Amino acid sequence: MIQTFRVIGKRVFYGWWIVALGSLINAVGVGIIYHSFTVFFLPLKRDLGVSSAAISLLFGAARLEGGIEGPVVGHLIDRFGSRRLIIIGASLAGVGLILLSTVHDFFSFFLIYVLVVALGSNAGFFHPVSTAVNKWFIRRRGIGFSIITASGSIGGMIMAPLLSYIILDFGWRNGAIFAGLIILIVALPSALPMKRSPEDMGLYPDGQPPPKNPIQELNPARQEVFEVNFTVREALRTLHFWLLMAGISLRLLVTVALNTHFVPILVWKGMSETASAYLVSISALGSILASLTLGWLGDRGNKTWLSSLCIVPTIIAMLGLVFSQDNTVLYFFPIGFAITMGTAPLNWALIGDFFGRGSYATIRGIMGIGYGTATFLSPIYAGWIFDRTESYTLVLITFAIILLIAATFFAILHRPSSPTTIAMNLRKLS
Repeated sequence: MIQTFRVIGKRVFYGWWIVALGSLINAVGVGIIYHSFTVFFLPLKRDLGVSSAAISLLFGAARLEGGIEGPVVGHLIDRFGSRRLIIIGASLAGVGLILLSTVHDFFSFFLIYVLVVALGSNAGFFHPVSTAVNKWFIRRRGIGFSIITASGSIGGMIMAPLLSYIILDFGWRNGAIFAGLIILIVALPSALPMKRSPEDMGLYPDGQPPPKNPIQELNPARQEVFEVNFTVREALRTLHFWLLMAGISLRLLVTVALNTHFVPILVWKGMSETASAYLVSISALGSILASLTLGWLGDRGNKTWLSSLCIVPTIIAMLGLVFSQDNTVLYFFPIGFAITMGTAPLNWALIGDFFGRGSYATIRGIMGIGYGTATFLSPIYAGWIFDRTESYTLVLITFAIILLIAATFFAILHRPSSPTTIAMNLRKLS
């Protein structure tokens, strides 16, 4: 780790400032809207007088909207840079949360949440931040992604109990106002100093000197990242794109649904809402440690195998909730979930490792169609099953099977050949 934060002369490589600024943005944006919004679930259900499936529809529709807009947002990020999209997205998300406090019916809440809050969140937080990190790093891509991913968990660890306290004592409307103001106050100033790429500052990714060859292996003794540059069309023509998209989509299908129903699942198992909110913080803390550890290991080892193996703890935890009566499993569930959540930076780094920096946002945006659709359906499925059975048993068993399939896809993935090699092979075949 000594060489991780490379110093150029007497200055820290500017890429690490990009990571720091992106981490602040993710801490409030992802920390609130993704990691902490589960504490709104039951209060909204009671106040709006709707079912679990209806509340789940909010989260699912937000994910579907993210998948639909993904290719467009990705194209805009690649064309105009991350900073503009962060400013626009954070403004929409912050103002939208404040507007939510004024509504008194489910339909109005749905429209504002999906068309304003979710639109801003999907366009302005992790997508452009991760693209910026992918632009600034190649060899240190894993640790860079792990830091910004961990920042979202840190935000969730802080915001979940804080929002739970505000919601339970002062109502969910005041909680929404507080969340919106925090996003506006922190995210907008943090976006202003973000530079588009190291080349714009006369630098090179990782703070290294430019390579002598256009495509150069940074360390042939280990599985390191190559500086490749697939176009969108070239990436879509590889099996690796579709396997990676499937693995990420199936993992997110489960983790997004579990995150949405995290508190309701623990309440179903006999915990109070307050105690469940604190377990959200424990899970967030665990995912921080997992993200940082796995990001560091991923830069030195095999990201695909790590992504596969670290899905297993959540499978075990879900089956434990179904078949075990021991209360200990209630505490293993957030830990196992945190380990699987810790694979997120590996997944996003794999897109950059496989396909390069030039079209990263667009390629990831196209993948968003897959995981956006998957994460639209899964929270609704979980809520619908619970409304009819008053149990999450079938949900957890189904999700365990899906995660097993995702782990298999990651296990068989490997780095695709470079576009040059692919072209040569196609010419030989023709």
